[in-house]
Amino acid sequence: MLVKLFKARFRLWPVLLIAALVVAGSCAAFASGAVNVMALKSLFTSNSHERDSQVIQSVKRVQEVALLSLHMEGISKHESNGGIFGVAVPASERTTLIQYKFDAKLGIDGSQVTIEPTGPNSYRVTIPQFIGIGFDEPVFEEPLEMSNALSWMATPAVQTRMINNILSDENKQKYISQNEAALKEQAKVFYSRLITSVDSKITVDFAFAE
Repeated sequence: MLVKLFKARFRLWPVLLIAALVVAGSCAAFASGAVNVMALKSLFTSNSHERDSQVIQSVKRVQEVALLSLHMEGISKHESNGGIFGVAVPASERTTLIQYKFDAKLGIDGSQVTIEPTGPNSYRVTIPQFIGIGFDEPVFEEPLEMSNALSWMATPAVQTRMINNILSDENKQKYISQNEAALKEQAKVFYSRLITSVDSKITVDFAFAE
């Protein structure tokens, strides 16, 4: 019995030896592969960058003269409701409100102003049409939505479209019409001071574009 056990153990040694060699070979291959991968990584590096290309198409000189700055605050409202075959569905109303504030600048294009002598010590200043120069520091609060039970049928408001309407050229023209008298008065003050600073004896009269 002891001899058989000894023979069995003796026969296991080749198997164990082969297994040990396989494990060692695998470890060596893994280490070699890791080294190769690291070597490859050192050979092939990756760099990334971003570039924004811009081309100036044209340059235009502007001489905008700001005469008035209006501080505006308000609330823009968008209302919609759902419908079936053109008939409004009750309880489908959706209302969106955006609170805003900004400074609207109104003035003129100074390059279009003409100054012509009308006598030895008198000049006429012709003022072009007033324009909306732009909006300073616009602030728009997060939209506030009020909806009814079936408001999912209504078209939702587009925030960017509401903001564009607030800052539209149509609104600029409205501000000009509402403040035309103040704009004319400020234009007179501005150019009168500019001209009389050269010679206090000069008299100035004004003409405004229709």
